Amino acid sequence: MGANEAGGGPDVIPLRQAGVPVVSLTQDGSDYFDLHHTADDTFDKIELDNIQQNIAAYAVFTWMAANLDVDFRPDAEQP
Repeated sequence: MGANEAGGGPDVIPLRQAGVPVVSLTQDGSDYFDLHHTADDTFDKIELDNIQQNIAAYAVFTWMAANLDVDFRPDAEQP
């Protein structure tokens, strides 16, 4: 299947380190830090179209993963 470079981000790194498969679907983050963790980082700034696109991407990935005959567990570490 090729290399798996997914890190999962800081929130799920401990899961990946424990051998849990992770996926990193990414969106355009070019303006992510314009508001992130600032006083202006409020719910009214959420763009519904972006949320819906993320939901659709994860739903499709989840459906595909559930219906494929693939073992998503990481390969054993090589000595």
